[in-house]
Amino acid sequence: MPSEYRFAVADTPELRRMPWEKMDAEGVTRTVLWNCARPTLYDWLELVSPSHTLMGVAFDDDRCGDVAGALWVIPSGRCGTVHFVMFRDWREDSVRLGREAVRWIFRTWPLEALLAAFPARYRHLYPFMDALGFDLWPERLPLACPMPAKHNPARCADMALALLNRKDMR
Repeated sequence: MPSEYRFAVADTPELRRMPWEKMDAEGVTRTVLWNCARPTLYDWLELVSPSHTLMGVAFDDDRCGDVAGALWVIPSGRCGTVHFVMFRDWREDSVRLGREAVRWIFRTWPLEALLAAFPARYRHLYPFMDALGFDLWPERLPLACPMPAKHNPARCADMALALLNRKDMR
């Protein structure tokens, strides 16, 4: 793994498309875009549109500049809801990559806090969010995650929440 990841603001169409291509190749588009039954490139580009989303891409320069992951933040005032994707070859280093991503977010944008909102059934995210310093909320928002399926387009799941204030970063 690299000594440090390099992050870049996804300020071009090419940089915004790059994570989609890798998600598609790894077969994780449905997991990441859980609110779409059959996510498309159009869905992705709408989600990360610079008109309403801040986005960054993580590169591993020790591996020819490969894309290791991506993050996007949907701002709300001086806070934002954050989302991550870490690609297969970097999952074993996901905590370090995530910590570097959070530090980069707070250095790059004037945000005071990050909210993570995700399907409560994504149990693998609980230890990850905790390791990044997020406070996991015990409450769940019942059926707040639209997770349509081919044969059940109205399917929803409970939403879990976690919060990280800038001042509480470890």
